[in-house]
Amino acid sequence: MAAVEQELRDALARFSRAATEKDREAVATALARVTELQQRLGPDASPMLRHYLERRSYQKALDHLNSGRTETEAPSRGHSAGAHGETGLS
Repeated sequence: MAAVEQELRDALARFSRAATEKDREAVATALARVTELQQRLGPDASPMLRHYLERRSYQKALDHLNSGRTETEAPSRGHSAGAHGETGLS
């Protein structure tokens, strides 16, 4: 796993914890970091990871990074990305 992907995994985990705790400030900070790291992903990054991030399916992106999969195939058109960007914040 590339260094940026490891940093992204950590940022996504922080985002998830902050959302669970309903800590708006921490959510905003973590989301800014996720966005920054998403822009730094190299051309060899998994198309599935890019797909999840583009659709703000952050839990799926985190699960993908934690799985250690090296999928190179793009998601199919019928792929359901689930609830986009849900944070659990009201």
